[in-house]
Amino acid sequence: MAKVTAPLMSLDASGALGKALVFAKWKGINYARRYFVPMNPNTENQERVRSYFTRAVTSWQGESPETRAMWNAAVRGRPLTGLNYYLAQYIKYLSSHNGEAPATPFLPPGQQQS
Repeated sequence: MAKVTAPLMSLDASGALGKALVFAKWKGINYARRYFVPMNPNTENQERVRSYFTRAVTSWQGESPETRAMWNAAVRGRPLTGLNYYLAQYIKYLSSHNGEAPATPFLPPGQQQS
């Protein structure tokens, strides 16, 4: 991936240039990369992981502001958001408990239910 300035002799660019290059922006930085078609085999395992991810996001959306604040506090000083950490831990829980959802609220490791 290449970082670009003044792509295509302009101030900004996005989208594909034929099937050769793709121009985009990530966190405010313009970049160009080679065009490719991603593989999507839709295996049983891939479908399970997608399902876990969907369930984790839905669970996060249902958590209280207080619970979300606990997850954000748990990652303070780390290059991670509370949402990232929540999703990782929730999916890890689902994977190790045959898809059974954890108790709510789902708290960061080391925190106790009140």
